This record gives sequence, C-alpha cells and structure tokens, in this order.
Amino acid sequence: MSKNSMSIPKVALTAKPVNLYVDGFNLYHAIDALNEPSLKWLNLRTLGLTYLRPGEVLNKIVFFTAVLTWDSSKQQRHRSYIKALEAVGVEVVESKFRKVKKHCRIMNRHCNRYEEKQTDVAIAVTMLADAMQDTFRRAILVTADSDQIPTVKKLRLLFPEKWITLAAPPNRGPEARELGGEVHERSPIEPGRLRSCLLPRDVYNVYGRKVATRPSSYEP
Repeated sequence: MSKNSMSIPKVALTAKPVNLYVDGFNLYHAIDALNEPSLKWLNLRTLGLTYLRPGEVLNKIVFFTAVLTWDSSKQQRHRSYIKALEAVGVEVVESKFRKVKKHCRIMNRHCNRYEEKQTDVAIAVTMLADAMQDTFRRAILVTADSDQIPTVKKLRLLFPEKWITLAAPPNRGPEARELGGEVHERSPIEPGRLRSCLLPRDVYNVYGRKVATRPSSYEP
C-alpha cells in the first residue's frame, strides 16, 4: 500500500453522501414570521451539518431563490446573502419574478402583483438529476410546499434505495402535513436550531477576501 493511499481516512471511502435542498422563499417567510431578523443570516452549510448522522457526509447544498428588482434595499441584502452562501460552498439557483395582474378584493380592482416563477420546477429537476447521477443516499428537503409532492413521489418510485427527509421550516408543520406523508421521515426545523447556525458578521471566501457583511437590519 502506498503512502498516499494509507493517508486516506477510512470514513472517506464509506461515508454516505447527503444533499440539502432549500426552498429559499418558503424558509425566508417562515423565519420572517419569527420576528428575529438575525436568523435571516443563516449558514445553510452549518444547518445541513446538524442533520448528519454517523457515517454520513454533507455532499451538496443547493439554495433556490429569486431576487426581486423593485426594492433596492431588499435586493442589496439578498445579494449580500447569496455572496455569503456561495463563500461557504452553497450552490445558488436563481429563478425570476413575473409581474401579473390579479383582482384585489380590498381595492375592488386589478392590481399588479409579482409572482416567483420556476423555483418549484428547478427544485424538482435538480433533485431528480442528482438522484440519476447518484450524488446522494439521503436528500434533505427544506420546504413546506405541497407542490413538491410529485417530486418526492417520483424519487421514491424511481430510486427506492434513496432516503428523503423533510425539514419543514419553523411553524410550517400544518402546511407541510400532506408533503410529510410522502417522505420517509420528518424532522422540522426549530428556531433553536437556526440560532445555532448563523453566519459570522463578516464572511470571507477561500482566498481570505471579505465578500459579505451582515446587514444592519439583521443585527441581533
């Protein structure tokens, strides 16, 4: 046996890969309802690590989101967060907002509204593609959106050897009940878990360059 082969940890040869898939807006709105702005500066890598079991390794974290364009301050905070996530190894998949007209009962007229588009499909396609490429043994899905029920059903049908954990955002249990009935297990995200998984105030990339700073409105 060569010196190099002896230096490879045994766990690296046997670890079971785990992928984390995060529905960004579903998680964001749940956190926003907690009225603890500091929780929005969440380290998704650390969150994923808290879900690992003995013999597992966190292989991939994918964050699905869409950046709004009509509010510059919110857009800036969102872009800073994306840079922070990318610096800790999170893959970010961006969708878009589309302006639509919907009837407003309060104003009794049609008003312009913005709807997030493509995210649900992006989650489904990514999870199925990763399963086909065998990049995970267990997938952790962070959402309470019942639109992912077909995704979970198809994954379980085509890949019965793979395990799916639903990590519903805080206080979204009732909304996630139907989806929770389709996965192998449920492990809801509690506020206490979020508090232990925050990014530092200043985030640096692998080259030591500061890429993001926690927005002042997110200060504890």
